[in-house]
Formats: sequence, C-alpha cells, structure tokens
Amino acid sequence: MNNLTRRLLMVLLGILFTAVAVAGLAEMFQLLPLPNVGELAEIYWTEYAYGGQGTLEGHMGYVMFMLTRVWILWVIPLFGILGMWLAWQSRNDEELTAYLERIHMVEQALREARERADDYGGRWEVLNRKLDELFEATPEAWLVVDNAKGIRRWNRAAMELAQRTDSLIDTLEGRPLSSVVNAGELMGKLAEVMLDGRVWKGEFHAVSLQQWLLVWMFPLGTEVAIVLRDVTHQHRDHGFLQSSEALVRQLVEDSVRPVAVLDAGWRYLYVSRKWHEVMGLPAGLPLLRKDHRDVVPDFPGDVQVLENQLAHGQLVGREEEPRVMNGREVVLNWHIRPWHDAGGRLGGYIFTVMDMTDAVRLRQQVAQAEERENALAYSDALTGLPNRQLFNDRLNMALAQAYRQLGKVALFFLDLDGFKQVNDQMGHDYGDMLLKQVAQRLQTCVRQTDTVARLGGDEFTIILAIRDRRDAEQVAEKILKTIREPYDLSGKIASKVGTSIGIALYPQDGAQAADLMKKADNAMYSAKQSGKNTFRFSTVEIKVQA
Repeated sequence: MNNLTRRLLMVLLGILFTAVAVAGLAEMFQLLPLPNVGELAEIYWTEYAYGGQGTLEGHMGYVMFMLTRVWILWVIPLFGILGMWLAWQSRNDEELTAYLERIHMVEQALREARERADDYGGRWEVLNRKLDELFEATPEAWLVVDNAKGIRRWNRAAMELAQRTDSLIDTLEGRPLSSVVNAGELMGKLAEVMLDGRVWKGEFHAVSLQQWLLVWMFPLGTEVAIVLRDVTHQHRDHGFLQSSEALVRQLVEDSVRPVAVLDAGWRYLYVSRKWHEVMGLPAGLPLLRKDHRDVVPDFPGDVQVLENQLAHGQLVGREEEPRVMNGREVVLNWHIRPWHDAGGRLGGYIFTVMDMTDAVRLRQQVAQAEERENALAYSDALTGLPNRQLFNDRLNMALAQAYRQLGKVALFFLDLDGFKQVNDQMGHDYGDMLLKQVAQRLQTCVRQTDTVARLGGDEFTIILAIRDRRDAEQVAEKILKTIREPYDLSGKIASKVGTSIGIALYPQDGAQAADLMKKADNAMYSAKQSGKNTFRFSTVEIKVQA
C-alpha cells in the first residue's frame, strides 16, 4: 500500500468518524431535557421530516436541520477536519524524517569512507617513509637512472661512493652513472638492460675505486635501478688471508688474558692458552669449531638477549660476577664485543674473561681490616660500647634531629658507686669484669635506638629521645634497680655496687652539647652528695620549678 492510498483511507475514516460523531451528538441532544433542542426536534419531525422518523433519510435530514440551527454541533466537523489535516501532515513529517535519516546515513557513510581513505593515506605515507629510511640506511649503493643514463635517485652509500673520486660532489641529480662508477663494461650492460628489459647480475672490477663490486640491474619501465655491493674481501690474495689468520691466531693464543674468538654461531675460532684454565676445562680439550654454548652451557646466560644487544654493536658483560667453575667458586669480569668482516657484516664475537677471585678476596680482607680499625677507633676496647669520640658524634646528631622535629633529648651521666672497693679488694681483673657486666645491664635498660657509651674509668653516658621528663625518670629508676643487683665475678659476689645519675634535658637545660654535658655532670655530683644510688636533674630545671 503506497503513501497516497494510506492518506486517502485516513481521510475517509476521518469523514466517517466525524459524521457518526455529529449524528450521535444530535441524537443525544434530542434525548436531553433541553427546552430549545426539544422544540427544534419537534418542529423538524412535524414539519420537515422526510421518510418518517424511523428511516435513514429522516435521521440524515434531522442532523442537517440541527446543524443549521445549533452552532455548537459544528465543533465536531471542525475537530474532524483538524484531525485529518494533522494526520495528513504527520505522514508528511514521517516522510521528511525518513528522507533526513537517509541523508544522514549517506553523510555518515561518506564520512567513514573519508576517514578510511585518510587512514590508508597515512599508512601509505608511513610505509613510504620507512622504505625511504631503509633505502638510505642500506650499506649497498642504490641508484635509479633514466633512459639518458642520468641519475634520478640515490642513497647515502651511493653518494659516499661518488665522493671517493670527487669529494666536492654534493648532489647526483642528473649526473651520469660514470660519476659514481666509471667502467665501460658497466655502461654497456646498462644499455643492454634498457634495451631488453631483463634483470642482470654480475661482478666487475672498479679500477678507480680499487674495489670489486657485485651489481644488480632492475628495469623499471623507462628507468633502471642499480644496486652495488662491495665484495672486495672475497677477491683478496689467499696468501694474505692465510698470513692474517696466522697472525690473529698467534695474538689470541699468546694473550695473557683468557680470550676466545667466536663466529656468529658461537663456535670457537681461536682461544688463548689461559681459556681452559679460567673456564675450568681440561687442558687438552680441543675447542675449535665447537659451540661455546655446549662447552659452557650457562655462561653467559640469556644468550638471545645478548645477541640482540651485540647485533646493535653494543659491548655486553658483567663485573665481578660470582660463578662456580668446575666446582670452584670464582669471581669473574667478562665482556663480549662483536667483530665484523670487511663487508661490515657481523662475523662473530670476541669473548674476554678475567679471574678477579684473588683481587676481590684481598679487597674484602682490606675492608674488614679497615672496619676493625674503625671499630677500635670509635669503640671502647673493654666493653665494646661507643667511646667518647663516637658519643660526641651521636649527641650532636640527636640534638640536630630533635631541633628539626621539635623533639626532646635526655643526657644521663653515670658514675658507679662501690667500684673502687671492688677494684682495690678483688683486683683490676675483677674490676674489668664488673665494668663489662655494667655495660651489658645498661644496654638492657634502653632501646636499640638510644646510645650507651663509656667515657672512661667507671663513667658512662646515655642519650635518650624522650617525650617528657617522666620518660627520663622511668629510665633512671630502671637503671638504679638494675645496677644494684649483685654481680657474679667468676665466683666472687659484688653486692654493694650502685650508681649516681645526673640528667640534663634538651632544650630546657641548653641547646649545645657542651652545655648539656656540663649540667648533666654537675647533676651527677649533686646525686652523689645526696647519698649516692639516686638521680638528680640539672639544677637549672630545679630552680625553674622552685
């Protein structure tokens, strides 16, 4: 069903619906108790009725009669006409919408086609650029000449070849092929290729360049592409090659370092006399033409990764790598570098190794000796605690950290009570034993981050990071209790040993190390004067509290 038929059908249905609505409303008015409508109905049926009240003609006449006298009945036909017009217009809007949708689809298809064309164009440009880069980077000389034998395109290798005969050449555009390679034989072959259109390959000797060149010629319609590869190394005197090989072999074998020359497949070409020793191999084992990866499977590791690096001309290796060679732990420096033939192609690898085991062991011994010397320089020889020098460094560091972090530090000065009696009555050896045990007990009273030091004799110091005065009091009480415990000195008991403690606080008692040490020392003497085996804070703080 086409659009016109659908529209006509909708119009007919609208007319029918309007007529039924008018007739229904006219009949409804006849039944309603409205005085004017009732009078009009009676007038019609008595004076104007056609065909009787029960006939279709009578009812149609009644509707027309009422339309001429009751104006409100015209609202129904007007709404019917308006509805049909809207229906007709909606069909037009649908067609317009469908038409616009088709236009939108066509525009979208064109846009996608344009985007694909741009994408393919970009890919083509990238491909052309990569081909140009490959054309420029290839070691062979590439040339494109026209039918007049003039050069139209060339790469860097071709320019370098031309500059060997004339260093002032800066472009090859339009120049004859003889400006790059001046050989009558080559020019004759070029004429043949242009004539018969067949690919030609051959070698010739470029006397002016003192080179042998392998040449390809590819016909390209009215132009010819020419590729020149240097194969001079293949035409060298055989005796010279033998002499060179013997020289290289002698140099490698007599090397004082373990060294091996390998081909690109990791097969041995030359090895020095020390190679077997450092690799842990039997002295008489033949290695020539054997694959190094089979002889020493795990050295080096990650061969594929190394090959990628070597292919780019990189030197690879390790310094002081620990390994196990023939059951012996060794430390090796090893390096591998690529070597290239006369044509610039990868020929293989030069593998050098140096046994650093003794050198590393000696360096470790020296480092350990230096560490022991440093320990003696900064530690008390009897107790192992930090000495006065290290104590001063630690105190300055603690004060600097507290200054940055707005923290607090407590400095303890301790002097043993009863030590002189042990030293005099039992002897100096027992006195030393007592000092060692006191040092151990003091370390149990503080944290690992705190510092316990011995300044000399029976004087000790402690550096504490604290939150408030109460922290210092708790540590002092713990120290007094711990030091008062009896000491077992190789069977002899020392039970009358205690300590007097002076405490100075940063920043209340001072900001400098020297001030704090002086005030803590004064507080310690105050503790001794107060009966010993007790602790006292700096008198400055006591005065402030008072």
